[in-house]
Amino acid sequence: MNSDTNSSSFASAHAASPYTRSPEQQLLFRIRRRGEIVVLSARGQADAYTLPLWRQEVGKAVEMAAAGRGALIVDTTRLEFLSLRTLAALAEDAQHYRGDGIEICLVTPNPRIARLAGDDPRIRHLPVCTTVVSALTSLQLRRQNEPRPPRPQPYRPPQITREEPDAEHDRLLRELAQRN
Repeated sequence: MNSDTNSSSFASAHAASPYTRSPEQQLLFRIRRRGEIVVLSARGQADAYTLPLWRQEVGKAVEMAAAGRGALIVDTTRLEFLSLRTLAALAEDAQHYRGDGIEICLVTPNPRIARLAGDDPRIRHLPVCTTVVSALTSLQLRRQNEPRPPRPQPYRPPQITREEPDAEHDRLLRELAQRN
């Protein structure tokens, strides 16, 4: 047995280990726009190790969404793993940003995650859709049904009219003068 062969195969196996990869290598993001709505797509593994990166990228996407209509879709269809802690963190962030007028929606085709999101009280209020298209439609319909502030009326200067003498008023004044 050649020791050089063993050490090189160990090094290559060790280099491929997920525990030696950085969070940026383990979890990749892509941000794109669909009209005025921002879509954040994640790929890789979203777990406790990558949670700080996850929250950082969600924060960046929220900033972009705030410049538009205030809506963000987090697409997890290409994730290999999504931890409950990461899901709870997204729900917590969604609740926080909802106060700022930014709606966050999760997209996952995994029925287990959708069921878990519905059962867990920390995650229950996070909207979950199965496709990006259904999330876009849901957000657009929700926006259409929101009451809109009234449109400002254009400035119109007040109309000034000449006061016409009031015949009834003048008659009463004459009667009062005759009595005195």
